[in-house]
Amino acid sequence: MAALSLIMTLSIGFSVVAALVLLVAYLFFLEDMEKTALGKVACAVLLGALAGMQIEHLRFIHTGAELFESMPYYQLVLSTPVSFYFFSKEVLLPDRRKSPWSLVHLVPLALSFFLPARIVAPFAFAIGAGYALWFTRFVYGMRRQNNRFRFEMFFFALFAAMAVLVLVLGFSIPYMDAAIFYYSYAISIGVALMLVIAALIVFPEIRTDVSDRAKLAYATTTLGGIDVDAKLRELERLMLDEKVFQNEHLNLGLLAEMLELSSHQLSELINSRFGFGFSRYVRERRIEEAKRLLAEDDRSSVLSISLMTGFRSQSNFYAAFREITGEAPGNWRRQHRKPHSGS
Repeated sequence: MAALSLIMTLSIGFSVVAALVLLVAYLFFLEDMEKTALGKVACAVLLGALAGMQIEHLRFIHTGAELFESMPYYQLVLSTPVSFYFFSKEVLLPDRRKSPWSLVHLVPLALSFFLPARIVAPFAFAIGAGYALWFTRFVYGMRRQNNRFRFEMFFFALFAAMAVLVLVLGFSIPYMDAAIFYYSYAISIGVALMLVIAALIVFPEIRTDVSDRAKLAYATTTLGGIDVDAKLRELERLMLDEKVFQNEHLNLGLLAEMLELSSHQLSELINSRFGFGFSRYVRERRIEEAKRLLAEDDRSSVLSISLMTGFRSQSNFYAAFREITGEAPGNWRRQHRKPHSGS
């Protein structure tokens, strides 16, 4: 039990720090994501609830308090799935019109003041598992717009599996020692946050790519009355002649302004014509230019080429190059270097 307690404590510490880092990153640094006011609030509530539950679990370690007899704890438990749902919807479909029926999802929070403590956990975990499975099904519906669907689905399937595991834990509370449940739940939260961070490190574009494909798969058209072919020609000119992709600060809004389109219109234009989103489109343009420079410019290092083509760091360049070509930049250069003609 001492070893389990140590693992739980480490998981709690990691979770609180990770939640804070993810919140700050989302609110202030991920400029290429479309963020709504509701999405920001839902993100803060979700990460705050996860961190709050972990702090409560730490209180259990030190005092042995029965957490489900504490209303703040089971309000945190019920807040997590609800905020997860709203945050997911706002990240995936920020343009979707808000319906008054969405307020139905707040009913579990209202019920938390009246539910008997013994059924709060099964009720909350059943809702949470339902939302996690909804999210996985939602992502699965985008498989036709996703060339790397298996990679991303691996992470989402892990989340769904963990949701089902927590659901089983929730319904097992009457039949298991409370300490085992709290230990298992605290560790599960730590693992879930670890998976989120791992996904963002391994595939940093996942946050925008999934949103782009969701718009393509589920959104209605915004291109009525637009001369699509003319806009495509202007987009091609901006990329080939002006090389706007070299601007490391290029984002959907800035490029849309150059084309005199809204962000939503440009997003749909790229998605519908190329089969992937803005982020992937710009990466491919940058990598095409990088391939040309790697083959023709012997004097420039891989780092300098990555910066010349608009990548903010060499690690992002390497990840994008491998994603699109299947090779490392150095290997590609050795195989495709063009011989210099003699004088």
